Amino acid sequence: MDSKGIVYLSNEDVKRILDLGRAVEITEQALRDHSEGRVIWSTPEDLAIKPETGWQSWVTGCALSTQPVAGFRIRSIKAAGGSRDASRPPRGPRRILILSDREGGEILAIMDEDWCHAVRTAAAATVACRVLARKDSSIMAMLGAGDTARAAVPVMARAFPLKEIRVTSRTPESRHSYAKEVGAAYGLNVRPVESTEEALKGADIAISATTTSTPFVKDSWLGAGITVYSIGKHQEMESAVYKNADKFVVDSWEHCKNKSDMQRMLKENFLGEKDLYAELPELLAGKKPARQSESERIFIRAIGLVNQDIALADWIYRRALKSGVGTSLPYRIRSVERRRGDRPFAPTDL
Repeated sequence: MDSKGIVYLSNEDVKRILDLGRAVEITEQALRDHSEGRVIWSTPEDLAIKPETGWQSWVTGCALSTQPVAGFRIRSIKAAGGSRDASRPPRGPRRILILSDREGGEILAIMDEDWCHAVRTAAAATVACRVLARKDSSIMAMLGAGDTARAAVPVMARAFPLKEIRVTSRTPESRHSYAKEVGAAYGLNVRPVESTEEALKGADIAISATTTSTPFVKDSWLGAGITVYSIGKHQEMESAVYKNADKFVVDSWEHCKNKSDMQRMLKENFLGEKDLYAELPELLAGKKPARQSESERIFIRAIGLVNQDIALADWIYRRALKSGVGTSLPYRIRSVERRRGDRPFAPTDL
């Protein structure tokens, strides 16, 4: 593909070229880059248009010091929670990523980010669980059945010998179709269950990726030795989970404390930085011990860092150029030179 111009990558294009294993490696390195100061964050971190009803629009971005690229994520979410609107078919993507060249300032790519973001989120969960979960973890609870959940199970299955995945969700239809489709696509034993409590009973790993604004996971449902990774926009676990976990870990304290649940708990003095055991990059670097016993209950609250999205998008873009995937949106630069005797430059020359 000719790299002169903007490359548009649809969701299907991204699915064709995005390697799940490579996504884990890129996400882990992005966590290290954040921890070691190799990311230039946007100022302010978020630009948001937030009506109380309907759809909200959010923009986040950063530049990578390790690569000559920068980018922005633009996403729409419902004020009441969720990214779907069953009342009408979508007219286009509700998440896009714009990638630019930091050296020349040109826009390089526009990418439909639904699948890319889901895989990145799943990869981040996998990185965390590889460090903190029991190595022999074989039973996984998947709380939620959306796009992120569809990516989480196959990515986690690459890292752990999963014998059973239990999925639960808001509606029976969504969890049954999830179990059937994901199980068949990846050859995994995915079983739909009716309740969160049933999904968690005896589970080694739990990943929660929902849009609920009401906590639905009770502390008493989390057994000894479990590792829980919560990525939901709002609070998914009851407040006691944050306090009673043997280790409370975040991907980034600076960013994660801006989550609505964390903001509220900090404001109420229910939770403080003293309750934090570690940031994930500290554990990756061996600065603090990770799991220290088979019985520890470990809770990870994640916000997901946009530099992970940009790093993954950069890899996808370069892979697309090599493989000829995507749609080129060429542009033309008209050279206008002023020479003696030429007519004056006019706006129509552009």
